[in-house]
Amino acid sequence: MSLIYQDPSLSQDEVLRLLANGATANVVAALTSIGLNEVDRVWAQDLCLKHLFNETEAIVASAITALGHIARRHGELDTDEVLPALEITKGKFPSLVGSIEDTLDDIGAFTAENPPG
Repeated sequence: MSLIYQDPSLSQDEVLRLLANGATANVVAALTSIGLNEVDRVWAQDLCLKHLFNETEAIVASAITALGHIARRHGELDTDEVLPALEITKGKFPSLVGSIEDTLDDIGAFTAENPPG
């Protein structure tokens, strides 16, 4: 088995193109790029929140992980929007509860809005 590394750094235009394409692999790549590289926190957060309500588990999982990366990289998130959305997602995708808990840990550890308890 060989691994192929892909640089997930995409421009906003490239991200929007991949999201519009709708193919799961393209949406996952776009969300990964947003989480790891996007400098506009609000834009990134809004796109991730939108994709939390997707029907495809892989896309939702990528949006969850991206939100954790955004919290870690930017030190803030709009928790009034993010936390309720993550709670709804727990009910819709019970298999993603572990990922959601990891993201909640990142939010708690890295944001001033929700300091670790």
